[in-house]
Amino acid sequence: MIKRLLGIGLLALVLTAVIAVPVASADPGSNNPNVQPRTFTCDNGQTYSAGFVSPVSGTFFLVGSTDTFAIKVFTVDPFGEFGEPQTFNYGIKGFDSSSLLTCSYTDPEGVFNVFQGFITPRS
Repeated sequence: MIKRLLGIGLLALVLTAVIAVPVASADPGSNNPNVQPRTFTCDNGQTYSAGFVSPVSGTFFLVGSTDTFAIKVFTVDPFGEFGEPQTFNYGIKGFDSSSLLTCSYTDPEGVFNVFQGFITPRS
């Protein structure tokens, strides 16, 4: 009888712990304080609301979608208004650039950014 009561008590504790623990999510989401939101326009005529957590990742998650925008080439201040333009290349070289979208936005500091890439399903 004591073993049975201990087993039921242990089961109750485990169930309480499982219910009380929040579920983790890999999606950065708009509630993440580290997300930097951006709205950009592309040469396909579309405007996208997106965000990123780290510019090093080379991807934007698209708001309201399960897709991401994979950046191949990113140029900060392409016209040199704030100094020398800086270009960053992501991924494998030799990618057919004719199939890439060209997009742009002005960041909160007023710096114009141009990038090329493609939209792909989130993995």
